[in-house]
This record gives sequence, C-alpha cells and structure tokens, in this order.
Amino acid sequence: MTNTKLYRRRRIQKMGRYQIKIALSYLAVIAVILILLNTYPVFVSQSLVFQYKRSTMNSHAYMMTSTLSGFEHLPADRISNIMKAVDDRSTYRVIVCNDEGLIIYDNSELDSSVGKTALFFEIATALTGSDAFFSRFEGESFESRLGIPIMSKGTVTGALYLYELDLTQATLLSDLQSNLSTFSIIISILIVLLSIVISLALTQRVSGLLWAIRAVREGDYGRKAPIKGHDELSEVAGQFNELTEILYKTENLRRQFVSDASHELKTPLASIRLLTDSILQTNDMSEETIREFVSDIGDEIDRLTRMTEKLIQLSRLESVANTEQSRLDVADTIRRAAHLLEPFANKNQVELVCELEEECWILGDSDDLYLVVYNLMENGVKYNKVGGRVRVQCYQSDVEVFINVDDTGMGIPKKDLENVFDRFYRVDKTRSRAAGGTGLGLAIVKETLERLDGSIKLDSIVGKGTRFTLAFPKSEQGEGL
Repeated sequence: MTNTKLYRRRRIQKMGRYQIKIALSYLAVIAVILILLNTYPVFVSQSLVFQYKRSTMNSHAYMMTSTLSGFEHLPADRISNIMKAVDDRSTYRVIVCNDEGLIIYDNSELDSSVGKTALFFEIATALTGSDAFFSRFEGESFESRLGIPIMSKGTVTGALYLYELDLTQATLLSDLQSNLSTFSIIISILIVLLSIVISLALTQRVSGLLWAIRAVREGDYGRKAPIKGHDELSEVAGQFNELTEILYKTENLRRQFVSDASHELKTPLASIRLLTDSILQTNDMSEETIREFVSDIGDEIDRLTRMTEKLIQLSRLESVANTEQSRLDVADTIRRAAHLLEPFANKNQVELVCELEEECWILGDSDDLYLVVYNLMENGVKYNKVGGRVRVQCYQSDVEVFINVDDTGMGIPKKDLENVFDRFYRVDKTRSRAAGGTGLGLAIVKETLERLDGSIKLDSIVGKGTRFTLAFPKSEQGEGL
C-alpha cells in the first residue's frame, strides 16, 4: 500500500473517531436534558398534587373533627348520626375510632369495618396526638391517607381517618408522562440527525485543513485550506493560509538563491577548470603564458572567496537572531570603514570624502552598521570612474539620523532600480565581474537594514552617479545602556 493510501485510510479512521466523539458529546448533553425533561416536570406535578391533596383533606378533616371535639367520650350511636349529617360521601372514605382504636363509624357501604380495631398507621399516629399524612402515585391512581386526632379539652378522645383513591389526577399525570416520553423520542431522533450533520460538517472542514497541511508538508506550498464561515476554524485556516504564503515565498527565494548561487559559482569554477586543463594539456606552453594562466586562476579563486564570504554573511543575517543593541556613533563607524577602504579607493583613483556631523547616535549592532556602510562605500568606489568621487555624509534631525553615500559612477537605469537589492542581480554583468562584484552586496545591505530598523532610498542617473540615503531612528541619551 502506498504512503498516500495509508495516510488516507488513517485520516478517515481519525476523522471517524473525531466525528464519533463530537456526536457522542452532543448526545450526552441532550440525554441529560431529556432525562431532566422527563423527570422534573413529573416530579413537580406530583409534589403539587400531594400538596393539594394534603391541603384539601386537612380542611375536610378539621371541619369534621370540630363537630366531634365537644365529646369527652365518643358514643358510637351519636357519632354515627353526626357523621352521616356531616359526611357528604363525595370522594373520601371516612373512619372514626375512639381512643382505644375501635372503629365506631365507617362510611363504606361495601366493606364497613365498624366494630373492628383500626390497624392503620395514620390512626395509630393520630391517637398519639399527631397528624399523619401519606400519599403516593402508582401510575394509575393517586392514593392518599390522612389521620388526625379528635381532641376534647386537650385530651385525645379518638381519631379521624380519611382515604382517597383519585383516578382522574393519576390519568392526567400519566398522560403528561406519556406526552413527555413521545416528545423526548422525537427530539432525540432530531438531535441525533442534527448531531450527525453538524459533526460531518465540522469534520469535513477539519479534514480539509489536515489535507492542506499534509500537502504543504510534502512541498506543495501553494496549497490553500478552504475558509468557510467566521468561526475559530475559519481563523485557523486563514492563519494557515498566511503561513503557506510566507513558506511559498521563502521557498521560491530559496530555489532562486540556490539556482543563482549554483550559476554564479559554476562560472569561476569552469574558468579554473579550463585554465588548468590548458596548462596540463599543452606541453610546450611558455612560462609567461603559464604565469598568465595561473594569475587568471588566482583571480577566479579570489572571486570565489569573495562570493563565499558574501554568502556566509547573508546566511548569518538570516539565521542569527538580533544581538543586544547598544548606542552607536555613526560618524565613528563611517570613519573606520573609510580608513579601511582608502587603499582600495587610491588604487582605483577615486576620491573618498567624508562630511560627518558628530554626536549622531542610533541603536543597533556595531557589526551590522559597519557592514551596511562598508558595502555601500565599496560599491561606490568599485563602480566609479577614474578620477571620480565618493562622498559620505552623516547628519540628523530631531527624530532620525541620515547617511548619504553619493558616487560619480556609471549610474543605474530606471528599469533596474527595483531589482538591484535582489541577490546576484547585476546591472552590467560584464563590468560587474571585471570589478570583482558578486551581486550580493546590496542584498546584504537590505537584510542588515531590516535588523537595524532602518530604511533606504535610491536615486540614480545613468552616466552621472548614484545616491543611497539611509534613515535610522535616533537614539537618545540613556538608551541601549
């Protein structure tokens, strides 16, 4: 199985697990909600019915006991007549017993318990002087029982027992439970379908993002992740696309750099190989010709050395983080660079002039500033004419420090102004190579200026010369210490 197929299978498995997790999380939340929906309303309804039963039965019972509270002893014949007059025989079974627990009145016509001893818990509790109430719901009926004492001058003379079997309220509560169950089943089905749809949509978006990540990992830096909506996943996809754009540009620069470096290194190496082969394959070559060829080989080696040094400088700029900044005296740095370039300028018969304002301070690394100044001044000397001049100025405003590097050289055509900071770019390749140029000096200047928070402006007129204007944030006393 190929790596691509294996990856797809693993991706599908992972997406399946992720989808299941999302669906299960939805279902867990909904299950809790449905359980509460099926239990809480029923529980509240039962509690309300229980409270209503107790209230109505207490009211009915106290009305009856108030008519019996005048007797110190409950005579069976009189109590029966009184209760028949008071008892409306509507819903309750009513039982009255004396203080010994003997039933003296029972309104039940089918199963009268008159003359028997009451064994009900509610009656036993009532005979001790306390009220007792019990109610339960069994799905088809509400069963409620109440026992209260009959008092006479603070003494318990008997007990009243009420019993009710309510089928109507039970039916209503059963219907409520049934309706809630049906509603819950419908909601559950809808939620399951909705959770599947949502999880599919979400996992498809995640899958698209993962597919784009894998494509970029394999080198397809132009791949974009789909952006849908305005949520966090869309923001992640947008950030990923911005990252791929940076990687795409970086990769193109890397490839271009490798291609240009290979081409530039190939030329001096080919010249060295050609010269050495000529010396080795020619038996009667004169000593003067050999010396000339060896001198040419040395020039090509010098060129390779300069190019290698420039490449190392670029690599250092890209790989090394910004060093700790300190206050730099710009005029002093320019003087050091001019002192080192003076022999080279004299050799090329170019005048090197420095017009420097003192106390121009910036924040940065001294090696970076020196590298910028040296490269610009060296280019001004290298591509100048005999008897020409390079003038370096340093001055400041309230917030910035400026460096001007003017030369009277060949100038740069307008069509080339935007490209001179690209690596290995040369305006005049023949003259540049003859002058020992590598096409990397201005690229190094650009990279270094970014580390110094500086900017550069280029003005040039063909045949008259070029001016580079650098601007840096001014450093006040106490900064960088």
